[in-house]
Amino acid sequence: MGSSRSRITPDSSRRSIGRPLLVAAVVVVAAVAILAFALLSGGGPSGTSYTCEERLQPQPGASVANPIVTPNLGNNHVRTGSSIDYPVCPPASGPHYNERGVAPIPPRFYAADARVGPANWIHNLEHGFVVALYRCVDGVCPSDDDLSELRSFVLNGPSTPSAAACGYQSKVLAARFDELSTPFALLAWDRVLLLDEFDGAVAQDFARRWIETTAREPNAC
Repeated sequence: MGSSRSRITPDSSRRSIGRPLLVAAVVVVAAVAILAFALLSGGGPSGTSYTCEERLQPQPGASVANPIVTPNLGNNHVRTGSSIDYPVCPPASGPHYNERGVAPIPPRFYAADARVGPANWIHNLEHGFVVALYRCVDGVCPSDDDLSELRSFVLNGPSTPSAAACGYQSKVLAARFDELSTPFALLAWDRVLLLDEFDGAVAQDFARRWIETTAREPNAC
């Protein structure tokens, strides 16, 4: 009886080798794309790629009524994911993203691992928001009590007709930003108040004074 063993032709051998190579190539391409996206999006806690030439320092006499007036850095829109060089941090104006769901961002408290940064919330400042920032040093963030007070500030920020029209309680948000010379900061468009301690009453006073006051587009959401 003749042998029933199947014969492997050169073509079938090439096909059997080619499939794994094709799958491996697809995996490599996907991995490179994911890595490129991660690098483009920024590797730190904020999801934006940026640099700071210097950190804004506290100024004697700065207060809710007399915060630091920062140089206007414009309001240009840049491509989402592009890196931005800010001459001073925290920036209270300047280039930022302009994409639905990316910038501006919803008014809420953003935890330390949320991937948001200046290119997101500067667009909020342009629309009249007040942004509260907190710093984490070597991975150590403010105390739970401080973070609770920040959350309370966001939940109970002053309302305005513009905020109500947008469906918001208030145009207030809080986010992590490590490029601060002090543990906390309050921002409005081109206005910064640096704080060694977070005080909810001070934050409320700042918000009542500066929400929509200096913004380029105070009635926008």
